[in-house]
Amino acid sequence: MDNAVSVEKQLVFAQIHIEQNQYINNYPTIPSNNSHPSANGQGMSGKEILVAYGLGSLFLIYVFLRFESQISSVILIMTVLLESTFLTTAHMVTKKCYVDRSIKSILIFNIFATVCVPVLLYFMKNPIKNAFINKEAILSTITDDGVFSLLYDVNAYGFLLYQAIGIIILLGFMLFTMIGTIHILSMVNLALESRLTGVWRWLYKKTLGFCNSAGFYISFGILLLVISFLLVSGILASILK
Repeated sequence: MDNAVSVEKQLVFAQIHIEQNQYINNYPTIPSNNSHPSANGQGMSGKEILVAYGLGSLFLIYVFLRFESQISSVILIMTVLLESTFLTTAHMVTKKCYVDRSIKSILIFNIFATVCVPVLLYFMKNPIKNAFINKEAILSTITDDGVFSLLYDVNAYGFLLYQAIGIIILLGFMLFTMIGTIHILSMVNLALESRLTGVWRWLYKKTLGFCNSAGFYISFGILLLVISFLLVSGILASILK
């Protein structure tokens, strides 16, 4: 009998957003009185920004080369944990109640898009372009001659920098999908009037900007994956060479 009642509970993405946004608007939070002092100092000059960018990029490449294997292992472990979380969430949500197409689309997207993460790691190890670059030899050169030796090979520098940025974007994508799942869970628990309503409403408000629309959420997730692919595969570095 309980199962029959729970299944009949319908959750509509847009309707839940309207109800929760009305509640938030009716009970606004008290604005803080923290005043930020105006910056009296001048900003960085163009030369200082260029130097900071160069040093930061060299440091990023060194960390990427030095800990590439560890980074890959951590990302793979995170992928397994995320995929398990997404599958469990999808099962629990669809078992408790009927969900509309928007909620289903987000849940399904998270499950299948996360499978792309190991594929991108493969392209990081086996890039489509610039596969001739020997990362171990470059790391050995950096160890012997210093990180500034990277600047002697502009092609290698650009390729490795793009790969490192691609991995950062990939991590951002994984965080993005986790935020989307938290938003769906907060929506479901608020609609079902579960316990810890205050906690779920706080999570809902914090994640609303990332998941205000199913179409935006999926489109932005795909965009992150495509950018990461172009960077880690060496395609973008080859185009901009």
